[in-house]
Amino acid sequence: MRYAYTFILFLLISHGGSAQTFLTGKVRKKESTEYLVSVSIQNITQRKYDLSDERGNYQIPAKEGDQLAFSSVGYRTDTLIVTPVMLAGDCPIFLEPRVETLRSFQVGSLSNYQLDSMARREEYKWIYEHGNVQRVEKERKGDGVGISLDLFRNASRKDMDREKLKKRLIREEQEHYIDYRYSREYVSRLTHLKGDSLQKFMEQFRPSYDYTRKAATVDILIFVNDSYKTFRSYPAQNSPPSPPKE
Repeated sequence: MRYAYTFILFLLISHGGSAQTFLTGKVRKKESTEYLVSVSIQNITQRKYDLSDERGNYQIPAKEGDQLAFSSVGYRTDTLIVTPVMLAGDCPIFLEPRVETLRSFQVGSLSNYQLDSMARREEYKWIYEHGNVQRVEKERKGDGVGISLDLFRNASRKDMDREKLKKRLIREEQEHYIDYRYSREYVSRLTHLKGDSLQKFMEQFRPSYDYTRKAATVDILIFVNDSYKTFRSYPAQNSPPSPPKE
């Protein structure tokens, strides 16, 4: 019986020693309290990946000695070696904005938005190039409908998480496009709004991605002017009608 207890204790110790450890924390902009969303975190040693969430939180498998890289478009990449102290508690990361003093509005036929979009694709290619998760399909068997269970073979938790991140990046890319066509600078120049008034206008009259994709430059101009007239005609406490969605 004593040997049985010893054997069980050995299994418990071995299991605990092999348990997966994680590096966790928040990613912020350097010298700021601003959280950074969708920062790419790569465990170079283990070839593991993660993205920071809407509050800057991240969690990635890691152990002592692993090399990690934190990167995001517009920021300098931060590379570190994991230490026991980092694993003992949260490990905050602060990324420094990349200053580009010679950047012009256009480079050849590519706008800044297009250059940033290409950079984001390169930054997150580990998600985009992985492909889609194979979905469950209905399969008719006789006079009934069945499910082909072998179609689950590629739908691992890791694949599903990767596809979820891919969808999130696509949504964020759409928001970047709206910001490009409907920028604060452009709206402020047309309406002469500043500060909180401009922020409120931008939030209340934000066009959809589909609309901005279809709209010509003159359409955006008319939309801003018409929205500004509506904005001026409504008391501050009331909400104006929603902007066009298509």
